[in-house]
Amino acid sequence: MENREDCRRGETIGGDTEDRQHRSCEGLDSGKKKQPDLYLACLTKQHLIMLSVAVGLVLLIIITATAVVLTKKSDSSTSLNKFSTGGDMLDFLVQSGVISKPDGLLATWFHRANDKEAMNKALASDVMILEADVTLEGYGTANEKPIPIMAHPPDIYSDNTLDQWLDAVLASKKGIKLDFKSLASVGLSLDLLRQKNLNGEINRPVWLNADILHGPNVPGYMPIVNGTIFLQLIQEKFPGVTVSSGWMVGYSPPLFVASYTRPMVEDMYNMIKDIPQKVTFPIYAMLARSGWQHISWLLRQSPRFSLTLWQGSIHPNVSDLLFIRENTDPDKVYYDIYEPTLSEFKEAARQQGLLRRFYPGGDLMNFLNPTLHSDTDFLSAVTQHNSLEVHWFTVTDQASLLAQLSDDAGGMLVVRVGSDADRPGVPLVEGSGKSSEILTLQDVLQLLGRTAERWGIYLQIQNQQLLEASLQLLHSAYSREELYRPVWISMSGDNTNSFVSTVELLFPYVTIVLTEQSWPPLIPETVSGLSQRVALHLKTSTLPKGQEELHSLMGMMDRYDVIVEGDMRSSAEALSHLKAIMMQRKQRANLYVITNQS
Repeated sequence: MENREDCRRGETIGGDTEDRQHRSCEGLDSGKKKQPDLYLACLTKQHLIMLSVAVGLVLLIIITATAVVLTKKSDSSTSLNKFSTGGDMLDFLVQSGVISKPDGLLATWFHRANDKEAMNKALASDVMILEADVTLEGYGTANEKPIPIMAHPPDIYSDNTLDQWLDAVLASKKGIKLDFKSLASVGLSLDLLRQKNLNGEINRPVWLNADILHGPNVPGYMPIVNGTIFLQLIQEKFPGVTVSSGWMVGYSPPLFVASYTRPMVEDMYNMIKDIPQKVTFPIYAMLARSGWQHISWLLRQSPRFSLTLWQGSIHPNVSDLLFIRENTDPDKVYYDIYEPTLSEFKEAARQQGLLRRFYPGGDLMNFLNPTLHSDTDFLSAVTQHNSLEVHWFTVTDQASLLAQLSDDAGGMLVVRVGSDADRPGVPLVEGSGKSSEILTLQDVLQLLGRTAERWGIYLQIQNQQLLEASLQLLHSAYSREELYRPVWISMSGDNTNSFVSTVELLFPYVTIVLTEQSWPPLIPETVSGLSQRVALHLKTSTLPKGQEELHSLMGMMDRYDVIVEGDMRSSAEALSHLKAIMMQRKQRANLYVITNQS
């Protein structure tokens, strides 16, 4: 309409100009009538000039409009390089130029971008990943249609279909996460994704999310998505995705605050362990720290795994978020957290100082060498060498302990916990009190709580009574946030079941050490189902001598840390072979050596 009006205005102006020029000529020479020169048999020179100007303007408009369209296209998905739908989300965001490095804390989210208004708001924002919910039109009613739409229960109608939603999002640089609350829409949605991918329209990671297991504080009768069928449909119809498999979670303090358990994470692992896709586990942020012994076990099972921390209406504690971040690699955890907590968390992470909120049940090597990534395939000689060169110091009195704590190199403090007749049941450091004051375990923990040096502690406890007392002291120090360092515990005697159950009950955030007196070591069935890290403590005199047995020991190190203690000279050959085998391994293993001089 505007172009047509311009043409009419142009014609009028052109006509007026011509009339004025004609009258002017007539006034100058009224006695002589001059015929104007004609071009193309009908156009005057003035007409030809005006026509040329009009054509030039039209060409200029066409060129300008084309440039604008191309500029817009360059900002859309057409400017993105080809990227696998099953690829890593952080790698995609780095490649797209929206983040500088693969760090889950840098990724941002928009929830329930379902109807067109919410979707357009999300697309116009600077968030990086759009999360939206898929159901069927009229789901569960007589009007149900086989059309996937974007709506969150209880809504069953929407102004936005999945087809339309995908077209709009694929014209941007946003990541995609689709959430399914029932199986009904999964197959049809996967068919649509497959078709668009065959047409070359999808050039980014696609996440598919569903709650496939009952989680904390949720009764078994609550409806969830059938995980077996959900995963099977993905394999059959559109396997090029990241699977986001989660638990339905309830949380209502002060009553319903139970966290993730070993059976929950084990059930999840058994369900997804054989699928080829990358898997991210949605973890409710309020329960992440309290269930960390089990969650961290699940995360350790495969380099394909990651976590996505999410929140509900209750904001998580920043300290708890920092705890998760400081015990994982940056590219292994996404933080789907709301403002203002997210900004507070990011600021706290930037200001991280000497205090690291290390999980006491974590990997000693990660504590001593924070730059090591336990999930990487890259293994340097330095990594292997470090586990063998960890410094072990047996604590006997306060003066020597203070001297060791001032050593920047760090290492592991060995504390043999006993008691005496004057203080029955009180955990004391064996060997103290002979030439100085008696040193209690509580004294040791208090001294450790006041230092940021990298020293872990290995408690070798005499009996059940002292075990319980020691665990209570550890629990108290941890509650005061004064125990952010590795804690290893062993107990004398053969009652492993009692030992393990007591640790589980009173303070489970430790590495459990089994002291083995013979070869091959007998691993109780109780230990095989633990989420905690487990170490085998062997004497040099029991080390196997044959190559086959040494390889068997190395195979055990896929699951356990190994400590070898004693006179190194008597088993130098076996230890040398063991070290050589370690250096040839592609997978990292922790072998520690405690000499009689330690």
